[in-house]
Amino acid sequence: MPQTILKKVILTKQIRRADFLKFMSARKKRDLLRQSSYLVGKRVVHINAVADGGGVAEILASLIPYLRSLSVESDWYFINPDVGKRFFEITNKIHNALQGAPVKISGREWAEYKEISRRIAEELEKIDCDILAINDSQLLLAGHLAHLTKHKIYFSHIDTSSVFKPVWKKLFPAILSYHRVVFSNRDFVNGSLPDSKVKIFTPAIDPLAPKQKIIPPKETRLYLKKQGGIPAHCPLIAQISRFDIWKTPMGIIQAFRIVQNTYPNAQLVLVGFNTAKDNPAAKIVYKDIAAVAGKSRDIFLFFNPKGKNVLEFTVMAQNGADIIVQNSIKEGFGLVVTEAMWKRQAVIGGPALGIRKQIRNGKNGFIVKSPEEMAQKIIFLLSHPVERKRMGNAARKTVFGSFLFPRLVLDHLKLYQSCLK
Repeated sequence: MPQTILKKVILTKQIRRADFLKFMSARKKRDLLRQSSYLVGKRVVHINAVADGGGVAEILASLIPYLRSLSVESDWYFINPDVGKRFFEITNKIHNALQGAPVKISGREWAEYKEISRRIAEELEKIDCDILAINDSQLLLAGHLAHLTKHKIYFSHIDTSSVFKPVWKKLFPAILSYHRVVFSNRDFVNGSLPDSKVKIFTPAIDPLAPKQKIIPPKETRLYLKKQGGIPAHCPLIAQISRFDIWKTPMGIIQAFRIVQNTYPNAQLVLVGFNTAKDNPAAKIVYKDIAAVAGKSRDIFLFFNPKGKNVLEFTVMAQNGADIIVQNSIKEGFGLVVTEAMWKRQAVIGGPALGIRKQIRNGKNGFIVKSPEEMAQKIIFLLSHPVERKRMGNAARKTVFGSFLFPRLVLDHLKLYQSCLK
């Protein structure tokens, strides 16, 4: 167990207001600047599980510099990975239970979770702030125990529409103690939370981030061949997402085998680099998928980040694939879908509520409920490149209108202001 459980993220990235205000209408710009003026001199501190890997870390890596550019004091802390594998195994169970999995958490595991949460709470008490924002269920109890006189916000980034009730019953009093609870979807609100506490707004992607870069297909395919051994001239299907039971990668392989009856030279790429330390179950899921994929020369799995530029490889895969899929049955939102849509990809998504928030079936992508249906849509898009391009353009337009970062920053500013009032 490390001496200190929380570590501060040192961010050197700086951005100018003018660089992101150009993505907003004149009315939204005025609103943003007005809301930020109310918060000058106030300090907002965000806490989450990891500094790298996953959508929450990516959001915070952009959010903090945006807030600072608006003269809002802001910092970010995360859990020291040395806290131990045991803690993350327990919180991974809690995470799955909140998404509906019937997991068993022993009394000893609850006691260990509470003890580490108590220690984290003691460290939180030493961090001065006007608003404490807790991201990730790993920190839910710690945030509840700390800063009892401060304004506290809990961001629920997962699908809690059908929680496993025995675990939810234990955690609901902690959730209830926060001044505001933020969900990305109205359907995720579970339990008798007062309406005054609940806020709904979706995540977003940062158009200024290197990850959102658009790169010509020819360049990306040459890169993927050199760095991943993927043939440059073949239909390429990809899912870029951590190896997780809720992303159902096994269903993608089933769909891919059907696609090969029509496109025998098609290739499948599953990119899920294991960079997030809070998800020990990823290794188990990866091993199961690797066992099924076997020595298939047409399925490429990327899990171990060693020797790879993870960011660069991810961007190249998102840009280089002919079809992007995200076969999630549970998804708080699914920023990987947003990223692909921004890159003009016609995405085929699973039935997760977070994905359905973004994709309008048949308009800017497809929603499917089975491997057979996924295969059908993949074949359709490969066979109709003009329609694929039209959907991709519609997808980018959707992101530009609703899911870019300046809108999210405005949502945050209004949220903080509502707490301070």
